[in-house]
Amino acid sequence: MLLTPKKKAPLFTLFDQDEKEHALKNYIGKWVALYFYPKDDTPGCTVEGLDFSERNKDFRKLNTWVLGMSRDNADSHSRFCHKYNLHIPLLSDPEGEYGQKLGILKDTGGFKRTTVLIGRDGKIKHIWENVKANGHAAEVLSRVKELEHQAQKKLALGNGLGSTRRGYAKPGQRASKKSRFA
Repeated sequence: MLLTPKKKAPLFTLFDQDEKEHALKNYIGKWVALYFYPKDDTPGCTVEGLDFSERNKDFRKLNTWVLGMSRDNADSHSRFCHKYNLHIPLLSDPEGEYGQKLGILKDTGGFKRTTVLIGRDGKIKHIWENVKANGHAAEVLSRVKELEHQAQKKLALGNGLGSTRRGYAKPGQRASKKSRFA
Protein backbone atom coordinates (compact mmCIF):
# COMPACT_ATOMS: atom_id res chain seq x y z
CA MET A 1 0.00 0.00 0.00
CA LEU A 2 1.48 3.32 -1.10
CA LEU A 3 -1.07 5.41 0.80
CA THR A 4 -0.49 6.83 4.23
CA PRO A 5 -2.76 8.95 6.41
CA LYS A 6 -2.14 12.71 6.58
CA LYS A 7 -0.73 12.84 3.03
CA LYS A 8 -2.55 14.44 0.12
CA ALA A 9 -4.53 11.94 -1.91
CA PRO A 10 -3.26 11.69 -5.48
CA LEU A 11 -5.55 13.50 -7.87
CA PHE A 12 -7.64 11.75 -10.49
CA THR A 13 -10.10 12.61 -13.23
CA LEU A 14 -12.29 9.64 -14.17
CA PHE A 15 -15.76 9.00 -15.56
CA ASP A 16 -18.74 7.32 -13.89
CA GLN A 17 -21.50 5.03 -15.18
CA ASP A 18 -23.24 8.00 -16.84
CA GLU A 19 -20.03 9.25 -18.49
CA LYS A 20 -19.97 12.16 -16.02
CA GLU A 21 -16.49 13.39 -15.16
CA HIS A 22 -15.31 13.30 -11.54
CA ALA A 23 -12.10 15.07 -10.58
CA LEU A 24 -10.87 14.74 -7.00
CA LYS A 25 -9.84 18.42 -6.98
CA ASN A 26 -13.55 19.31 -7.33
CA TYR A 27 -14.30 17.63 -4.00
CA ILE A 28 -12.03 19.86 -1.91
CA GLY A 29 -14.15 21.13 0.99
CA LYS A 30 -16.09 17.86 1.15
CA TRP A 31 -15.34 14.46 2.62
CA VAL A 32 -14.83 11.66 0.08
CA ALA A 33 -15.28 7.98 0.87
CA LEU A 34 -13.53 6.36 -2.07
CA TYR A 35 -14.07 2.63 -2.09
CA PHE A 36 -12.30 0.27 -4.45
CA TYR A 37 -13.83 -3.04 -5.39
CA PRO A 38 -12.77 -5.90 -7.67
CA LYS A 39 -15.66 -6.35 -10.11
CA ASP A 40 -19.23 -5.29 -10.89
CA ASP A 41 -22.09 -7.68 -10.20
CA THR A 42 -20.20 -10.13 -7.99
CA PRO A 43 -21.56 -11.11 -4.55
CA GLY A 44 -19.24 -9.07 -2.29
CA CYS A 45 -19.17 -6.06 -4.58
CA THR A 46 -22.96 -6.08 -4.80
CA VAL A 47 -23.32 -6.19 -1.00
CA GLU A 48 -20.86 -3.32 -0.63
CA GLY A 49 -22.49 -1.24 -3.38
CA LEU A 50 -25.97 -1.73 -1.91
CA ASP A 51 -24.74 -0.89 1.59
CA PHE A 52 -23.06 2.37 0.50
CA SER A 53 -26.03 3.25 -1.71
CA GLU A 54 -28.55 2.73 1.11
CA ARG A 55 -26.51 4.97 3.43
CA ASN A 56 -25.79 7.63 0.82
CA LYS A 57 -28.28 10.12 2.33
CA ASP A 58 -26.59 9.75 5.73
CA PHE A 59 -23.21 10.39 4.13
CA ARG A 60 -24.52 13.46 2.30
CA LYS A 61 -25.84 14.92 5.57
CA LEU A 62 -22.19 14.92 6.67
CA ASN A 63 -21.04 16.61 3.42
CA THR A 64 -19.52 13.31 2.31
CA TRP A 65 -19.48 11.96 -1.22
CA VAL A 66 -19.25 8.21 -1.73
CA LEU A 67 -17.44 7.14 -4.88
CA GLY A 68 -16.88 3.55 -5.93
CA MET A 69 -14.09 2.57 -8.29
CA SER A 70 -13.18 -0.55 -10.23
CA ARG A 71 -11.54 -1.43 -13.53
CA ASP A 72 -14.91 -2.17 -15.15
CA ASN A 73 -15.98 0.17 -17.94
CA ALA A 74 -18.84 2.68 -17.82
CA ASP A 75 -21.26 0.30 -19.59
CA SER A 76 -20.64 -2.41 -17.00
CA HIS A 77 -21.10 0.14 -14.20
CA SER A 78 -24.33 1.35 -15.78
CA ARG A 79 -25.78 -2.18 -16.00
CA PHE A 80 -24.68 -2.86 -12.40
CA CYS A 81 -26.30 0.34 -11.11
CA HIS A 82 -29.56 -0.28 -12.97
CA LYS A 83 -29.78 -3.94 -11.94
CA TYR A 84 -29.43 -3.15 -8.22
CA ASN A 85 -30.74 0.44 -8.17
CA LEU A 86 -27.41 1.83 -6.95
CA HIS A 87 -27.37 5.61 -6.69
CA ILE A 88 -23.72 6.41 -6.16
CA PRO A 89 -21.11 7.26 -8.77
CA LEU A 90 -19.05 4.25 -9.84
CA LEU A 91 -15.83 5.43 -11.45
CA SER A 92 -14.06 3.51 -14.16
CA ASP A 93 -10.28 3.05 -14.06
CA PRO A 94 -10.06 0.55 -16.95
CA GLU A 95 -6.27 0.51 -17.17
CA GLY A 96 -5.89 0.39 -13.39
CA GLU A 97 -3.58 3.41 -13.44
CA TYR A 98 -5.01 5.08 -10.34
CA GLY A 99 -5.16 1.77 -8.47
CA GLN A 100 -1.56 1.08 -9.38
CA LYS A 101 -0.53 4.56 -8.22
CA LEU A 102 -2.12 3.77 -4.84
CA GLY A 103 -0.64 0.29 -4.62
CA ILE A 104 -4.00 -1.52 -4.47
CA LEU A 105 -3.79 -3.45 -7.73
CA LYS A 106 -3.76 -7.25 -7.28
CA ASP A 107 -1.52 -9.52 -9.32
CA THR A 108 -4.70 -10.70 -11.06
CA GLY A 109 -5.35 -7.12 -12.24
CA GLY A 110 -8.36 -6.25 -10.08
CA PHE A 111 -8.40 -3.85 -7.16
CA LYS A 112 -7.92 -5.01 -3.60
CA ARG A 113 -11.08 -4.22 -1.64
CA THR A 114 -9.91 -0.99 0.00
CA THR A 115 -11.56 2.22 1.18
CA VAL A 116 -9.83 5.57 1.51
CA LEU A 117 -11.43 8.40 3.48
CA ILE A 118 -10.27 11.77 2.18
CA GLY A 119 -10.84 14.85 4.30
CA ARG A 120 -12.14 18.22 3.25
CA ASP A 121 -8.52 19.36 2.90
CA GLY A 122 -7.73 16.63 0.34
CA LYS A 123 -5.62 14.66 2.81
CA ILE A 124 -6.10 10.99 3.60
CA LYS A 125 -7.77 10.61 6.98
CA HIS A 126 -8.26 6.85 7.18
CA ILE A 127 -7.55 3.71 5.13
CA TRP A 128 -9.35 0.39 5.36
CA GLU A 129 -7.53 -2.55 3.77
CA ASN A 130 -8.82 -6.07 3.17
CA VAL A 131 -12.38 -4.84 3.63
CA LYS A 132 -15.20 -7.24 4.45
CA ALA A 133 -18.22 -6.03 2.48
CA ASN A 134 -20.90 -6.69 5.14
CA GLY A 135 -21.25 -3.68 7.44
CA HIS A 136 -18.35 -1.76 5.94
CA ALA A 137 -20.40 1.29 4.89
CA ALA A 138 -21.65 1.68 8.48
CA GLU A 139 -18.04 1.54 9.71
CA VAL A 140 -17.00 4.26 7.26
CA LEU A 141 -20.02 6.40 8.18
CA SER A 142 -19.17 6.06 11.87
CA ARG A 143 -15.59 7.18 11.21
CA VAL A 144 -16.77 10.19 9.20
CA LYS A 145 -19.09 11.20 12.06
CA GLU A 146 -16.25 10.86 14.56
CA LEU A 147 -13.77 12.87 12.49
CA GLU A 148 -16.34 15.53 11.59
CA HIS A 149 -17.26 15.88 15.27
CA GLN A 150 -13.58 16.31 16.16
CA ALA A 151 -13.13 18.89 13.39
CA GLN A 152 -16.20 20.87 14.49
CA LYS A 153 -15.07 20.76 18.11
CA LYS A 154 -11.57 21.97 17.19
CA LEU A 155 -13.07 24.72 15.03
CA ALA A 156 -15.43 25.83 17.81
CA LEU A 157 -12.64 25.89 20.37
CA GLY A 158 -10.28 27.78 18.10
CA ASN A 159 -12.83 30.39 17.06
CA GLY A 160 -14.22 30.81 20.54
CA LEU A 161 -10.89 31.44 22.21
CA GLY A 162 -9.29 33.67 19.63
CA SER A 163 -12.19 36.00 19.00
CA THR A 164 -13.22 36.79 22.56
CA ARG A 165 -10.03 37.04 24.55
CA ARG A 166 -8.42 40.44 25.03
CA GLY A 167 -10.61 42.11 22.45
CA TYR A 168 -9.10 40.32 19.46
CA ALA A 169 -11.19 40.77 16.36
CA LYS A 170 -10.00 37.52 14.75
CA PRO A 171 -7.71 34.69 15.80
CA GLY A 172 -4.14 35.85 15.34
CA GLN A 173 -4.88 39.60 15.46
CA ARG A 174 -3.49 41.75 18.23
CA ALA A 175 -5.78 43.68 20.51
CA SER A 176 -6.05 47.35 19.67
CA LYS A 177 -4.39 49.73 22.10
CA LYS A 178 -6.98 51.74 23.93
CA SER A 179 -6.30 54.63 26.20
CA ARG A 180 -7.60 54.25 29.73
CA PHE A 181 -8.53 57.95 29.62
CA ALA A 182 -10.66 57.95 26.50
